[in-house]
Amino acid sequence: MLVKVHFRITRDRAGLPADFSAARRIVTTDGQSIEDIARAALAADYQVPGDAVIICKIEQ
Repeated sequence: MLVKVHFRITRDRAGLPADFSAARRIVTTDGQSIEDIARAALAADYQVPGDAVIICKIEQ
């Protein structure tokens, strides 16, 4: 399933405050938490800790 995730990044990889908002399409499968998959993928892509990623909205 393809979902659109709106998110915010609150810190950069050095731990300094940041304010970045965007949206991205993410592929998920049934039985998995969309928020967990999205947060892990976005944290890895932007090289920030997982708790720096805030999921604002999920569209299907």
